[in-house]
Amino acid sequence: MKRLLGWVLVSSVLAVPAWAQVAASASVAAGAVVNTPEANPQVVVQKSIDALVARIVKDRKTLQKSPAALTALVEQNITPFVDIPGIARGVMGQYFRQASAEQRDRFAATFKQSLIRTYANGLAGYNNQKIVVKPYTPGSDMTRAQVDVEVTLESGTMVPVTFQMVRDGAGVWKARNLIINGLNLGLTFRKRFAEVVEQSGGNLDKAIAAWSPEAANVDVVKSKS
Repeated sequence: MKRLLGWVLVSSVLAVPAWAQVAASASVAAGAVVNTPEANPQVVVQKSIDALVARIVKDRKTLQKSPAALTALVEQNITPFVDIPGIARGVMGQYFRQASAEQRDRFAATFKQSLIRTYANGLAGYNNQKIVVKPYTPGSDMTRAQVDVEVTLESGTMVPVTFQMVRDGAGVWKARNLIINGLNLGLTFRKRFAEVVEQSGGNLDKAIAAWSPEAANVDVVKSKS
């Protein structure tokens, strides 16, 4: 199940603007990708899929043999395009206000590393599965967007994925949350963090050290929409 969650996340990454802008000819050792402003998230989605898939296919053997290269590829494509502080703040929920600035930063760093592990685990299982980006309809709030994607697993099961995006003052879109097959990962992880805090006797330091998204036991295929 851990591999399935990671794979669906990675498959979705191939189709969302926040993880885009990767040149197909770039090597695994290339530097971090730069996230640039874009008015319409769907435009970036359509332009990015082929480039990132080509990169994965091109470097498949290297990625399979080198965990370090796999991790580097994931980090290059997650750091600039995911609102890590925003997601971490949401996951901490009510405990964010109780936490010190140092604890907040530490959890954000821990959360980022846990996401990288989950993505790397999923990327290892990517095998050119079908990804379809649905037409994008702008809402009234131009600083927020919802990008819908359909990911078809090797079993033939179609998993709908919704990226909830936020746009900063520079016009750069970043992922703030994911809804996979009706399951809101942000809310699921927030519930899990609260459980970890309780299991840690209310000690935030212990809860932060014990955090792992895999512990949420997410089943993205059986989740109801």
